[in-house]
Amino acid sequence: MGFNMNLLDPLSLAIGMPGPPELLIILLIVVVVFGANRIPALGEALGKGIRNFKRSFSKDEQEAEPSNREVKQIPQSDQKTVDAKIEETEDAEKS
Repeated sequence: MGFNMNLLDPLSLAIGMPGPPELLIILLIVVVVFGANRIPALGEALGKGIRNFKRSFSKDEQEAEPSNREVKQIPQSDQKTVDAKIEETEDAEKS
């Protein structure tokens, strides 16, 4: 009884995480393509890109929540008009 691999089985075709030999080959290819002197600059650029990406998400979350400065009060003279319109709307909904 030998090793039997079923080609229709999705688990037998799954590609897992690269191991140490594969990572070493990838690193060697990167050094050959970019050169040893440019790798630190590429790492720095990648780090800045990731930081900017995270910062953009935190800005979106901050913009979604209004701050105390952004919440504006209705002037007292207009407040009476607003209250009257609210009452009219509530009365119309009741009838």
